[in-house]
Amino acid sequence: MKDKMGYKFILTIIVASLFFHTPGFGAGRVDLEPLVSVDDSYGTYAGKGKIKIEPMITVAARKDSNFYKSETDEKEVYTYLVQPGIKVGYETARSDIFLGYTLNATYYDGDQDDYLGHTLNFSASTKLFSRLALALQDSFYKTRDPGRADKFSNSVSREKYFINRLTPKILYKFENKFSFGLGYQNTITEYDQAGNEGSEEHKGMLDLIYNFTPTTRLDFQYHRWERDYDLTTSSYKSDQVNLIFAKQFKKLSLEAGGGYHKRRFDDGELDDMDVFSYRLAASWQGGQRSDINFTAERNFNDSGTGNSYFKETQFSLSANRVFRERILTNIKGRYKISDYVTDDRKDDAFSISADLGYMINKWLTFNIGAGYEKRNSNLAGYDYENKYIMGNIDFRYSSASR
Repeated sequence: MKDKMGYKFILTIIVASLFFHTPGFGAGRVDLEPLVSVDDSYGTYAGKGKIKIEPMITVAARKDSNFYKSETDEKEVYTYLVQPGIKVGYETARSDIFLGYTLNATYYDGDQDDYLGHTLNFSASTKLFSRLALALQDSFYKTRDPGRADKFSNSVSREKYFINRLTPKILYKFENKFSFGLGYQNTITEYDQAGNEGSEEHKGMLDLIYNFTPTTRLDFQYHRWERDYDLTTSSYKSDQVNLIFAKQFKKLSLEAGGGYHKRRFDDGELDDMDVFSYRLAASWQGGQRSDINFTAERNFNDSGTGNSYFKETQFSLSANRVFRERILTNIKGRYKISDYVTDDRKDDAFSISADLGYMINKWLTFNIGAGYEKRNSNLAGYDYENKYIMGNIDFRYSSASR
């Protein structure tokens, strides 16, 4: 599996060099976002023919009352994090390219499993001519966060693993109203410790977009993928169709979508699964000082190590506000229900957090925060409760040149 990861990384660098010498992508940009979403908030930089370099470093500390999220054997752990990194971007009138890297040096007091994590994100896009756009994205992580492997993860594992996602995409505009998109995503997951099961996933994506107006869109999506596991977990194939309506007002963005997802397993002893999935989202932007975001969604989890699959229903709400141009506030809440298909387990989990920050200057910010999370399960051994406090100093310096 490591050889596969090395191959994907080399392929990314080769394609990056091709994109870098292609005329740019800026004015008249074609939006590829409906085709597939990216894990992180990394993106390209605004401006024409500009290079932007952003060195950064974050130093953070966190205290968890129940680090391993255990029902009975709670362990208090202090985590210390040093994150030096850099982002580099270049954009012309028709193309852009971006590369970001962060070293996540993680140390523990009360836990002896210090490690060096990595975050690498790459993206490139080009508008070959007025109707055809190409894009390539790649993300690589070494982490202990199970959420990187699956958006709907219900795991409390702290095992270290690598995950790499490579996604080429293409979008063709037939007219101002109608666009057609194709994409492919390859995901490789591998754990450090022997016995933990890695996997490889191949996903094909088709997207038909109809723009009623510049601010109103109807989007039909079809995704088909297969995931192959290394050891005993059954491989599977999934088919999913979605119909999404999106509307942009001056300050308010709305999205409503639903569809059908069917999953078939190679292991004949496992029954096929299906679910009517949906996603509802609303976002309000009050200028640069405040925003509120809400989502409600339902689907299967993707990574089912040990043939552990469930229907996830999740509600999320966040709000941000800037006071006096320097005081930053944020509050987030989430409630989710995990209804397992492969056994009689059913969990519901709740989390809430609040953060307060102060911008010392435009490069330096200090933040403190606290959070609470709790899970209840109908089966013994899966309940947990965790409280945490954290603080960090964040330095980011941005420079742009022609």
